[in-house]
Amino acid sequence: MKDSSALPHVSALLEQAANIKIGSGSAAAWGKIGQNSFSEVYVGKTGHLPFSDPITPATRFDLASLTKVLAMTSFYMVLFEKGMIELDAPLEKYLPQEVTENPDLRTITIAQLLSHTSGLPAHRPFFEEMKLRFGVNLPFVSIAPRREFFYSLVLASRREAEPGTRVVYSDIGALILSYLAEKMFPGKTFAHLVQERVWNLIPGCSLQFRPVITDALGERRKIEFSGESVAMTEYCPWRGLLQGQVHDDNCWSMGGLAAHAGVFGSLHDVTAWISGLTNGAFVSPSTFARFSKEVMSPVAARRTLGFDMPALDGSGSTGNSLSMNSIGHLGFTGTSLWLDLNQGAFVVLLTNRVHPTRNDLRIRLLRRAFHALIA
Repeated sequence: MKDSSALPHVSALLEQAANIKIGSGSAAAWGKIGQNSFSEVYVGKTGHLPFSDPITPATRFDLASLTKVLAMTSFYMVLFEKGMIELDAPLEKYLPQEVTENPDLRTITIAQLLSHTSGLPAHRPFFEEMKLRFGVNLPFVSIAPRREFFYSLVLASRREAEPGTRVVYSDIGALILSYLAEKMFPGKTFAHLVQERVWNLIPGCSLQFRPVITDALGERRKIEFSGESVAMTEYCPWRGLLQGQVHDDNCWSMGGLAAHAGVFGSLHDVTAWISGLTNGAFVSPSTFARFSKEVMSPVAARRTLGFDMPALDGSGSTGNSLSMNSIGHLGFTGTSLWLDLNQGAFVVLLTNRVHPTRNDLRIRLLRRAFHALIA
């Protein structure tokens, strides 16, 4: 990958995207893994409102499902390296009471949850039941009872297929992994565990979960008064304009602390995590290699233990711009990160494409054009 030659072209592309309101702004970085310097671009503003700030290196984005690699996969790498979990062990070993109550979970393995081959459904609108249970005061309810009820809904989920027979990208599988982590370490939230055992070991990494303890307006006012730079996301018809509160409805309803969504961070936070992952800051190269290897299930998934991989036919977000030996992930809010293991390169794109609405799908073309320019 060429770094400097792509810079003006990427800047022009992202400026055009901001001008036609694919979100309000973006930040991007690309370069060689292991090098201290890399190319980076900052374009647009934190929102479409008149008082919105410019996107800068300090701007935090709602990273959405990048949480699955920045937090979930990272933490389970640590557990695996320390011998605290067996990847091929069924949930029956770790959650005996829970699988007795829901036998559908009994034979699902940790590896199947990480590789999205568990047979569990992709998504359920648990937040709707949370709203019914706690009413309009849900954002102000203590996080502990919210999480207890939320996890009871998750653990009642039924499979749609036999484990290992198909790939279904599943938030529910990630939520079970966050529950399991908290079960293994009583008294600590998944967010605390990741901070303690992953992010604190990475120099320059200030990734964070943002607990939901107020309504959306209150969170925006806190950001305004503090001078913090946070990209806005959706104007939600029932929550209002979101800034600093997690966009994902399920994660929001349980307090903002989950394994499938909820992490906020700047471009430099994400690149610091990439550096930490690849230089052994929190796991060894052998563990990283184990989790980077393509999972060959009965359905030949292009997934690893926790990471996505490019589509063989070039139909994915990276097109044919990266080698087939690349790993990464997408986030619903308009974020992505990729590591090309053949070329020893990385590429990160952070946008707030759901601002002001999630119905704008032009991010799909933007991602492909962005990766093509860098390649």
